[in-house]
Amino acid sequence: MSWMSGLFIVLLTLSSYAGQMVRFQRGVVNPSEFSTMVTQSGVQEWILLYTRTPSLREEASLASARLRILNYLPDDALVVRGNHESVIQAQRNDSNMSAVMPYPPAMKLAANLPTMSIFSQGQVKLYLVKTFLESDRGQVARLIHNRKLGLVNESAGNSLFVEIRQQDLLQVASLPGVEHVQEPTRMQTMEMKFESGDRVLDDGDNGTSNEPQPQGGDYSDLSGLESGTKIMNMDVAWALGFEGQGQTAAMADTGVDSGDVATLHQDFAGASVQGHIFGLYSKSWGDPMGHGTHVAGSIVGRGNASPVMAGSSWRLQRGAAPAAQFVGQSMWSPMLSNLMVPSQLSVLFAKAYQGGARVHSNSWGAPNNLGAYDNYANQVDTYTFENQDMLVIFAAGNSGVDKDKDGRIDSGSTSSPGTAKNALTVGASENLVSAGGLQKPISEFRQAKDVWGAEPIWSSKVSDNPMGLAMFSSRGPTNDRRTKPEIVAPGTNILSIRSQDPKAEALWGIYNKDYVWSGGTSMATPLVAGAAVVTRQILQQKYNIQNPSAAVVKAALMNTAFDMYPGQYGEVGASRGQEILQRRPNSDEGYGRVDMKELSSRTLSVWDEKVGVIQGETKSFNIEILQTQKVVINMVYTDAPGSVNAAVALVNDLDLSLVQSDGTVVSEPKDHVNNHEVIEMTLNPGKYQIRVNGAKIPLGRQGSQSFAIVMSSY
Repeated sequence: MSWMSGLFIVLLTLSSYAGQMVRFQRGVVNPSEFSTMVTQSGVQEWILLYTRTPSLREEASLASARLRILNYLPDDALVVRGNHESVIQAQRNDSNMSAVMPYPPAMKLAANLPTMSIFSQGQVKLYLVKTFLESDRGQVARLIHNRKLGLVNESAGNSLFVEIRQQDLLQVASLPGVEHVQEPTRMQTMEMKFESGDRVLDDGDNGTSNEPQPQGGDYSDLSGLESGTKIMNMDVAWALGFEGQGQTAAMADTGVDSGDVATLHQDFAGASVQGHIFGLYSKSWGDPMGHGTHVAGSIVGRGNASPVMAGSSWRLQRGAAPAAQFVGQSMWSPMLSNLMVPSQLSVLFAKAYQGGARVHSNSWGAPNNLGAYDNYANQVDTYTFENQDMLVIFAAGNSGVDKDKDGRIDSGSTSSPGTAKNALTVGASENLVSAGGLQKPISEFRQAKDVWGAEPIWSSKVSDNPMGLAMFSSRGPTNDRRTKPEIVAPGTNILSIRSQDPKAEALWGIYNKDYVWSGGTSMATPLVAGAAVVTRQILQQKYNIQNPSAAVVKAALMNTAFDMYPGQYGEVGASRGQEILQRRPNSDEGYGRVDMKELSSRTLSVWDEKVGVIQGETKSFNIEILQTQKVVINMVYTDAPGSVNAAVALVNDLDLSLVQSDGTVVSEPKDHVNNHEVIEMTLNPGKYQIRVNGAKIPLGRQGSQSFAIVMSSY
């Protein structure tokens, strides 16, 4: 039987399922449209459609037919690899399989690629080609070379960077083993960079100098708010003895100070810093730019260069986890004088994991494909799904703008890899600092007229109201409507450690030889990372969870976060620029601002379910409410990596519900987009059950999906 005749027989079965579609980022596909498609030589990828969600039984059936599952597509389709005879055999053996089709090459092209015209078809550009498996990379590279479809510049893992003519993109997408083609992402650090001349310094500087000189700050003008930790109530956790002892945090950035343990800034003394080098042609993990040192200080800075804060036993300039150990990873390239992120993010995460880190902070991202679940987001989800005790944290980005001039920051501006499902993505709220750093009204910034040109944003300042969000902080949702960011922390006028490298930038302004101001979601992210490190310690010591999952750390931070609704301008309505229009969770603040007072002092009920549920299974947890009170229940899980071509990134779908003792359902969020759900309501006294149901689990670990629940009441 020929390939074409075999495919024809398979597709004859489609008529009764004409309404069943596959949902891609580029559109919805009816399998019957591809009945005349012919295969390329070599390995072939197929899409198998099912009448209900495939589960462990289908996985076993496909394995017996010698078909390898590659990923999942909504609503109920699996992508597999194998010859068409095996596909036909699998369909005959499974009445749940409704249709089969080859993977359409056009659906492998990123949704934001420009439309080809007669003027652009010959244009050669660099593209990132993602293969289904790392083992496919060599074959794809050879096919591209042999068929003269492009020039491979670099390859690693399951990624190739290839120079391709626009007219050949579809042919490249047609090659066996190719999963996705997108434009390369332009990674950058996420400190907010204002236009030249906008920097305003303390100590009487009038803002006219573009190259500020070191200021002689003597700490007498500092209140303890400058580090950002006080707004998060880190001092309450510290007072209870939770400072990150026994924990290790990691950071990938521009480096750390001198890059030499013997000569590091005194604020890192006792942090047992490990340094890794990832920058192209770099021989040091030092920080010639200054951004990484500032970030590191916000995570583990000891504050040794600063005096003891009045009325306390700790120093003014501490990071959020001042007793934690640290892994610093430098991605600074001296050749490029810029950040150079490895094409395979797993090399960062794995190296940090081997160093003992279980929290990894990343104050960088790509602001050129906003809201997209792309190759890098997929990589984050792949690593975290395989290493479920590693919490990876990313900055949401600084692409917040009000282009329509309605007084509210526009939606949909989150940067990748912060668009990853399993990443904890961080937005910037305002710190409370009235002197030092940048103190102009927003209207005086050079780009303000174009991007923040309407009231009430126009007249405000960047750090005058801790109930507010930074106007530049990226908002969600993602393109598939997931809530991002999930959490916020202070990210404006943050004072932290200054790199000793003489070439280090002044960022938002130099305070003295030891400390420098900066702002951006870059600055909020390490504060959350430090809080996550302390949260992990609390879960171990207070709740006896010896190896907390990333999901349970996220759930605890979300559960106890402070809801900033309605934001700094009050409940004035959307037409007058109300900053946050609905209670949490929302895609402005996520679940709110980190609040370590509530997390460390409130009594939580915690379930870290490492086995989880299989499809169709329900797990129940009994609770008793003794008096009328407000209850917050968060469920979080680390999902399987989604397809970069899928319309919806969520793969496994768990449902949370709250049920009375008589079986009456009290609340049932039914969120089929996010890998987290919440119930927040007032309950009367009585006995209840928290239930988690495995609604859809096409790609579980041994058929199951783990999860975490954190409940608090007050």
